Amino acid sequence: MSAVVVSHNGARWIPRLLAAIETAASAPDRLVAVDTGSTDDSRSRLVASVGVDEVLDAPVDTGFGAAVAHGLASLPPVDVPAERRWLWMLHDDCAPAPDALRELLAVATSAPDIAVVGPRVRGWPRALRLLEVGVSISGTGHRETGLEPGEYDQGQHDDPRDVLAVGSAGMLVRMDVWEALGGFDPQVPLFRDDVDFGWRVASLRQRVVVAPAALVFHAEAATRGVRAIDNAAPSPHRADRRAALYTLLVNGALATLPWRYLRLGLGSLLRTIGFLVGKLPRAALDEVWAMVGVLGRPDVVIRGRSTRRRQSLGGRPPDRRAASRLLPPWWLPYAHGADSWFGHVASGLGDRAGAAGSSVRQLRSGRRGGSALETGPVPDEAEDLPAGAGPLLAHPLLAVTGLLTFLALVATRGLLGAGFLQGGALLPVPGSSSAWWQLYTETWHPVGLGSDAPTPPYVAVLAVAGTLLLGKAWLVADLLLLFGPVLGAAGAYVAARRLVTGRTLRAWVALSYAAILAASGVAAGGHLGTVAAMVMVPWVVRAAAPLVDSERRIPWRAGFATGVALSLLVAFVPLAWPMAVATTVVAMAASVLTRRMGRLGPLTASVALPVVLLLPWSLGFLEEPRRFLVEAGVVDPTALGAAEIGWQLPFGRLGDLSAAPWWLTLGFVLAAVVALARSSARTRVAGAWVVMAIALGTAAIVGDEVVRLPGTDQLAHVWLGFPVLVVQAAGLAAAGFAADGLRADVSSGSFGWRQPVAGLTVVAASLSTVGALGWWAVVAPHGDLDRRPATTLPRYMVDASEADAAQRILVIRTDTDPVSYDLRAGDGRRLGDDGVLPGHESSELTTLVADLVSQGRPTDIARLADFAVAYVVVPRPSDPEVVADLDAISGLTRASTNARRLAGWQVNVPTGLVRVLGSDTPEAAAAATVLGYHDRTDEQVEKGGEGRVLVVSTPSGRDFEATLDGAPLEVVDDSSLEAGRVFKLGADGGRLIVSAQGSRTWWLVGQAAAWVLALVLAAPGARRRDDEQEDDR
Repeated sequence: MSAVVVSHNGARWIPRLLAAIETAASAPDRLVAVDTGSTDDSRSRLVASVGVDEVLDAPVDTGFGAAVAHGLASLPPVDVPAERRWLWMLHDDCAPAPDALRELLAVATSAPDIAVVGPRVRGWPRALRLLEVGVSISGTGHRETGLEPGEYDQGQHDDPRDVLAVGSAGMLVRMDVWEALGGFDPQVPLFRDDVDFGWRVASLRQRVVVAPAALVFHAEAATRGVRAIDNAAPSPHRADRRAALYTLLVNGALATLPWRYLRLGLGSLLRTIGFLVGKLPRAALDEVWAMVGVLGRPDVVIRGRSTRRRQSLGGRPPDRRAASRLLPPWWLPYAHGADSWFGHVASGLGDRAGAAGSSVRQLRSGRRGGSALETGPVPDEAEDLPAGAGPLLAHPLLAVTGLLTFLALVATRGLLGAGFLQGGALLPVPGSSSAWWQLYTETWHPVGLGSDAPTPPYVAVLAVAGTLLLGKAWLVADLLLLFGPVLGAAGAYVAARRLVTGRTLRAWVALSYAAILAASGVAAGGHLGTVAAMVMVPWVVRAAAPLVDSERRIPWRAGFATGVALSLLVAFVPLAWPMAVATTVVAMAASVLTRRMGRLGPLTASVALPVVLLLPWSLGFLEEPRRFLVEAGVVDPTALGAAEIGWQLPFGRLGDLSAAPWWLTLGFVLAAVVALARSSARTRVAGAWVVMAIALGTAAIVGDEVVRLPGTDQLAHVWLGFPVLVVQAAGLAAAGFAADGLRADVSSGSFGWRQPVAGLTVVAASLSTVGALGWWAVVAPHGDLDRRPATTLPRYMVDASEADAAQRILVIRTDTDPVSYDLRAGDGRRLGDDGVLPGHESSELTTLVADLVSQGRPTDIARLADFAVAYVVVPRPSDPEVVADLDAISGLTRASTNARRLAGWQVNVPTGLVRVLGSDTPEAAAAATVLGYHDRTDEQVEKGGEGRVLVVSTPSGRDFEATLDGAPLEVVDDSSLEAGRVFKLGADGGRLIVSAQGSRTWWLVGQAAAWVLALVLAAPGARRRDDEQEDDR
């Protein structure tokens, strides 16, 4: 019996190995050691123990199998048949138990077909943790041991059994089998060489048996990265993965080879994506290189399979099916994946539940007057809870959200029920979130006269939210506008965990943040953009907290996380971006002054990322910077300027009758001012005041600017809701910073003016919180917000407008001065349409409406057809003279309507977005052919007259193109048509295609890829399992 020890920089483990060999109950007949270019004391220690003649040298890149073969070659021949000779292989980082060799030989000689025997392997140096009791390989290349992670040896694996393979550390091999197989395959120099060898042994119809009575301790130094490897690949992971792929491809049955190629290729790609998502780029690169090195080298696989076909024992060829019963089932790796995922979830829930239960047990024990046992760490919220506190107080976030939900139900009791929320700056939501997806992805929008403007990104955010809510778009608006303070408070509590200590202070911050939102009245005005932005503000603060932490190294992840959260905020309120840039510039200046240059990169990424993620919409701000002043929703014509709001602005008032009295938030302002006197929190308080100053400056700069109501020539003041509420939120943050640890400081100091001032400030701030929330629940009006049907137009008109012809409905209001109008497509404007409306009204349509209500003529009917108007509607109250004039126009026929609500007429000429006219004269409209349009027109047209033209009835028709049998149609400049683009069709027939030019496909693909990359960079990185402690017991 010969033993070969292979060493490579194993000086730290060799003494233990040599001592184990010397004290073994059974010693090998011959022992030789092979050192593969060690640079430590490995060789000298081997020489001192076994002698210089028994220590051989090999190049540093020699694999384990080659080193064993080199050692065997140096041994003198013996006159013993190969089937009676045995080889014992030992690693330099393993240590066999005294009776290990004796137990291995006992099993090896118990049956003539046993060719390989392996020991039970436990962790180094004398750990009870099992590493191997035989090994196998799954169909995805995972090394299967049949053990649970961290399983301890309790005698549960004491019976010998057949396995596919055993580890090479302590492996005992019959020499005739070793010689028949040529030893280990050189293509697997380090990892999986044992599995490949065992698979080949099984193919020769020989048995591989594990002998649990033989015990070996193994440090697994190469696998765990404790020492560098020089003979396989730049990293252990790459070497192991390459060897796994190679082993599966060269040993499996030929019939399954295509399936294995496909499975391993797709699996490697998915693993690569998983490593990238887990922010392990080096592991992802290793995976790619391993895949390319094996799957991309079919010649290597072919040579490996050919070599195995030629191997035989006793003249019997190998049988690849012989090993199949020893392989794990195909589904095992997927079961492991599911178990791992559910295990992580259960572990997280169990940790939280255990911690909560521990804190509750402590509370109960304290209530009984006993002492609670220390059962482990508890959540921050459970620290220092008073005796007698209930479970809700152990979870203040649950208590806060529960209380606010109840108050929200009381406050919005008149807005619950059927219908859609609308009014003020809020348009009714569409029927489902799919309408938002369609609006966001389409190139041309059939809104009003049509628009090719990029859809604002907040529509995509709403679409995602609606999809998560099972397509219920109405629920998105309801949650934001009716329960916005609840959502904001939940985020504020989560953010407060990173900013302040103490559950009471965090609960006050959350409740006060909800009070600010409720008292402002922004929800009552339908300002969904402001509400959504304020719901996002705490998450931006939470993500940005590490960027200004003076005691920690700034991770790039914090910059990307802040950028992602800021992008969602800016999608609703673009004005937030220049405010964030100003804040970032101040933070960067402070970093330079304090010589913390490592912050500059993450800070820059945090404000640069929204520009990238919101493309191409963000490019519009370069063309028209005034777009920063318009947020999600309809422009509010009743908004007041900063000069009109005046001194009430710092108190969060916007001049809205739906807002609470200014004095209800006086306590917050007082607390923010008093916070400046707290010296121990001066830095953080000053940071909050910087944000307040930036928000106040923004409100002052843009406060008297005006913006145009989309689709009209009317002007309105910029809505200042967001900067004003940021002033309040920053003041609340300053008060929270100053209150952090205030009780201990006040109680430890001598009595003076600070104690009464602090007490009065706490009382004032608390009264503001209680007063504002009470006003919201009991007194707060609903303002312009109401719940009613989305449209009052007859259903048949809406259905006709939504049909393929894409007809429109002209709604004329005669109760305004001057007369106003609205051109509707489908069931009217919905939330999201406000972002794509044309910036100016159509002068041609305005003139046409004026002519209709003054002295309508039959020629106006053709003009209506130019705008694809199929119906004209005048809602009540209406001017009787206008109704009479419309009744008198030839070409308008009274339509069936509810006379108490509106009067309606149908246009008696063919109308639609795309029409074919016999000529370019107005008289040809009466005989027009209307073609269907749904995203595009694709119809077969017959031959006709030479003067035929094709009309696309939209001012943005210049962005349409038309082809006939693939040939582009010539554009005709025809001033006789009120709107649209005219193409020369002529007499030819064929396949006619009309579509909007350009496509958003590549923009959307690029944007999706950017968001995925940003989310990956912002997500917490996965961590590899730490190396086990060497003193693991």
